[in-house]
Amino acid sequence: MDTKERIVLAAIETLKTEGITGASARAIARAGDFNQALIFYHFGSIDEVLMAAISYTSQQRIERYRERLKGLKTLPELVAIGSELHHEDMNEGNLTVLTQLMAGAAGNDEMGKRLRDEFQPWIDVVNESVTAVLEGSPLAGQFPTEDLAYAISSMFLGAELLTHLDKDQANETLFDSLGMFADMVQNLLGMSALFGDTSS
Repeated sequence: MDTKERIVLAAIETLKTEGITGASARAIARAGDFNQALIFYHFGSIDEVLMAAISYTSQQRIERYRERLKGLKTLPELVAIGSELHHEDMNEGNLTVLTQLMAGAAGNDEMGKRLRDEFQPWIDVVNESVTAVLEGSPLAGQFPTEDLAYAISSMFLGAELLTHLDKDQANETLFDSLGMFADMVQNLLGMSALFGDTSS
């Protein structure tokens, strides 16, 4: 592990424990057990360290998401894995990092732009999964999957942010409801496909 990665990991740990307001050079250096001068030598400012943390956490998580979502064929599978990933992010503290970075971006245009740029690959991953799920169904090619992927990503992000307000209770209900809805839609897709085959 090189020095820059140590600094970024220390910044992420500081966001988890101290929040965005406590992410000072001193706190980050203390978390990583190095001289705070290294932060400014390698990054120039705290904002640059935090933006590097945005990229690092996004890249780490998106590869895990892509691997887990690979090969999905049904909506219930998509919801089930989404729920699993949500709980993993919560337990690992990734939700805390995300909410703290979003809080910091509220007053920082450059950080806000970086966050927006980092969200696009997530939407692309969801779009790949939605396209795979709808492939071969009557709905395939009938509407823009990009828009649906954006809506799903926005809903998932909102669910993650709400975790900090309700201790995950509302999200348990949300994923249960989504699971039932996904089962219903999947059954309808199956019936539509069967009807289409019968009428041809």
